[in-house]
Amino acid sequence: MPPERGPPRVLAVVVPALPLQRVLRTRPPAGPLAVVSEGEVRHATAPALAAGVRPGDSLVQARAACAGLEAVPLDAAADQAALRALAEALLSLSPVVEVAHPDAVLLDAGGARLAGKEPEEAERLLAERVLALCRDMGFAGWLAVADGKGVALSLARHAGRERTRAAPGQGALALAPLPLAALDLSAEVLRWLSAVGVERVGALAALPAETLAHRFGAPGAVAARLARGVDPRPLVPFAPETFPRERWDLDGEVGVLESAEPVIFAAKRLADRVAARLAGRGMGASRLRLTLFLDPRGEERVDLPLARPGADAALWLAPLRERLAGLRLPAPVRAIDLAVVEAAEVPAEQLAVGDRPEVARALDVALSRLAARLGERSILAAESADRHRPEAAYRVAPFRHEVAGRRTGPPEARPEPPHPGRPTRLLDPPRPVVALGEGGRLTSLRVEGTVRAVLSLSGPERLAGEWWNEPFDRDYYRARLEGLGEAWIYRDGRDGRLWLHGLFD
Repeated sequence: MPPERGPPRVLAVVVPALPLQRVLRTRPPAGPLAVVSEGEVRHATAPALAAGVRPGDSLVQARAACAGLEAVPLDAAADQAALRALAEALLSLSPVVEVAHPDAVLLDAGGARLAGKEPEEAERLLAERVLALCRDMGFAGWLAVADGKGVALSLARHAGRERTRAAPGQGALALAPLPLAALDLSAEVLRWLSAVGVERVGALAALPAETLAHRFGAPGAVAARLARGVDPRPLVPFAPETFPRERWDLDGEVGVLESAEPVIFAAKRLADRVAARLAGRGMGASRLRLTLFLDPRGEERVDLPLARPGADAALWLAPLRERLAGLRLPAPVRAIDLAVVEAAEVPAEQLAVGDRPEVARALDVALSRLAARLGERSILAAESADRHRPEAAYRVAPFRHEVAGRRTGPPEARPEPPHPGRPTRLLDPPRPVVALGEGGRLTSLRVEGTVRAVLSLSGPERLAGEWWNEPFDRDYYRARLEGLGEAWIYRDGRDGRLWLHGLFD
């Protein structure tokens, strides 16, 4: 029989004061600020707290303590959207992620992508990466790793430190010193336990489980199990439903006519966050849209087509600069918004020996800059076409970047591979060639005044036709020439002259 599986190892990351962190991640640090709901302060920044503002104060009391206090209304929908954005980015670190409202994200720590590591080391590295990614996304988090999501959540919210780890089977010991509020029990259960002198989770774990079940039914049984560190519930996988979108409010008003640098700086911040969210889903953006909100009203949209789908924010900044440098806006910019308009799955790729990823990155930047400056319809390529005459056997088509042996773009747009015996570059017009040899044997060719030794020669391949239009009759040879490489040469059947028609790269 297979061994019985233990409870799942779960990493819980909690975002303390999520409404306040959500506001601050979309704007530069400012003066005293508080998040207010129904006229009451829910959260306040350090400058506001230093001035005497306290959570629970009325807005009138808070402004009496701090005259320059900025009050921002609570926006529960925006808070949950920010939490889902964090969960989306964390998908890059674990195969299963759950959004635990109102302020936490849960990860499958046992299935984290840290192959080859011992469990304890893997969990430590996972915790470091989670906290680093939280910071990149604009959040400060507290986390805990434990058996079961209820135990991990309780430790993350109430242990009082940035990182907590309960070894397998030690959840009850880690929970024991915490207050009962850490278990998220109902008010009725808390009142009864307080009346009988139970204040800590360890004391609750010492009570007979059947007593709690008899007194409170299912909630009591759940509380008893959780106090003992038992929570077998599986994670509920989170699946993003929309493309990523991030916003940044600029500090004051920025005129692009004066300098685009503040906008570029803010766009980089947003690009990093959007790219992290795309990477979590294994997707890449093929088109972005930067929206500039003007003061006092109006907006300017900048569409950014990309050379190929990707989630590398560094590749987006060069074309963004190209577009922003040419803008002439009628008013200052007060906020910017970066959204993914089109995206595609980007599977992981294995580099081969000799691959140079920096060359591909440079090409991506160049193509994206050209598309931004000239328009994406201006970047074209030649594709093979089914025609007999070599110089006509191509057609102009949109450029599609070769990626790991395949082309990007829809399958129906991909052409048939070119004939294996055709050169990658045709010369227009062909260059005259003079044959040189001894004893009837071809030894060298004079090409544009330079004599080049013939190292190898194969052929001929006869191509002829189009008698009704411009007839041609040629015998083609593939020759390796010293200092020139592989060349495509033909002998004209009409006059016997030799011509260099193409080169093989």
